[in-house]
Amino acid sequence: MARIKEQVAHQQRAARPLELSAPVELMEGLPAAYTHALPRRPDSVAVARHLLRAQLRDGDLPHEVRDMAELVVSELVTNAVLRTESSVVSCTARVFARGVRVEVRDEGPAVGAPPTGHGMFLVDKVARAWGSETDGTGRGRTVWASVCLATTPSGRTER
Repeated sequence: MARIKEQVAHQQRAARPLELSAPVELMEGLPAAYTHALPRRPDSVAVARHLLRAQLRDGDLPHEVRDMAELVVSELVTNAVLRTESSVVSCTARVFARGVRVEVRDEGPAVGAPPTGHGMFLVDKVARAWGSETDGTGRGRTVWASVCLATTPSGRTER
């Protein structure tokens, strides 16, 4: 067990974010945003999930929203790692009062790897909305997903 813990600690040190920003209040009334640039490596998926968990830990978001956001960041970072030739994958989390918008940006280009799992199927099931946008060069893209609690017709929040 100690050997496994040592290996995990080594992997986390090796996959440290290249760049880390503190929460920034964008404008009054707008969400705090956290951005991390990670190397495009498989162990960056766990690092992205860990960083997001730490960012959301002290907030007032229900644990269901935090769990869904962690699933989303895992799937989006996995896709960027497996399906692009990008050297860096940037993750941004925008924290709102009732939810989180997760954005994962790669530098492209996309590789023609066949789909191997059900990642985007899961994202589609847990996210309120999701989509992707290419940058002006046509190489990089940002995939985003918003997770939040559902609201009933009366305007009350469901848990």
